[in-house]
Amino acid sequence: MLTEIRTALAFLTLLPIGPKEISSLNLVRSAAFFPLAGWLIGLMLIFLTLLLQAARLVDLPVAVLLVGLEAWLTRGLHLDGVADLLDGSGGSFDRSRRLAIMKDSAIGAFGVIGLIVTLGLKIAALSALLGHFSLEAGTPFIKLILLLISVPAVSRWSIVLLAWKSRYPREAGTGHVFVGQVSGREIAIGFFLLIPFFFLGWPFCIVFAVCQLPVLWLRFHAHRLFGGVTGDVLGACCEFSEGLGWLAASSAVFLFW
Repeated sequence: MLTEIRTALAFLTLLPIGPKEISSLNLVRSAAFFPLAGWLIGLMLIFLTLLLQAARLVDLPVAVLLVGLEAWLTRGLHLDGVADLLDGSGGSFDRSRRLAIMKDSAIGAFGVIGLIVTLGLKIAALSALLGHFSLEAGTPFIKLILLLISVPAVSRWSIVLLAWKSRYPREAGTGHVFVGQVSGREIAIGFFLLIPFFFLGWPFCIVFAVCQLPVLWLRFHAHRLFGGVTGDVLGACCEFSEGLGWLAASSAVFLFW
């Protein structure tokens, strides 16, 4: 299990803690601990938030820096998926050509627009959510910290959920290890790591439900356009889930706290 945890953290972040040799079995089983990587990313975001707020920086620049920190921590892995997915979706009507476009390292107009909208959504939602942060708020402040951390964790569980029982459209590729290979074990362990957040009540329940919308849409969209789910689709799912999750979190705070 320790090997699987190290593999998950090394695969989803820039931390150099992965084992020297990783079997395909350990790699697919590491998906169970993807939410743990989200926990770690969320904690780093909280640390930077407290640091910047102590420096009296206003919410919008803080949100921009948080999104930048996360992109750095994840090596832009999932953002690359957003660009490739949208370029492939809009670049051709032929399935094989779409897959070839997604493989191309160049970025097109659809990819640029998708990145701008995705990053803009995350910054706007985080800025709205950070408006509620106050060290003097006591218990509500602790709840807000947990709510912010929960979004990266849930969005990475969404990756596993999308890979489960999906089809991979290529003969080989990064996503081939996970797509259609993860089992109920990985789904269950990942969900177990999210259970503490359910004690937040309705705000987290709303966030959790909204984060699954990209899973439902991409499962249909990717199989229809590409013949299955690729690694780029999994990455895009994470980014879309996170953006919508923070948007839902900022709205849920208004409704329930």
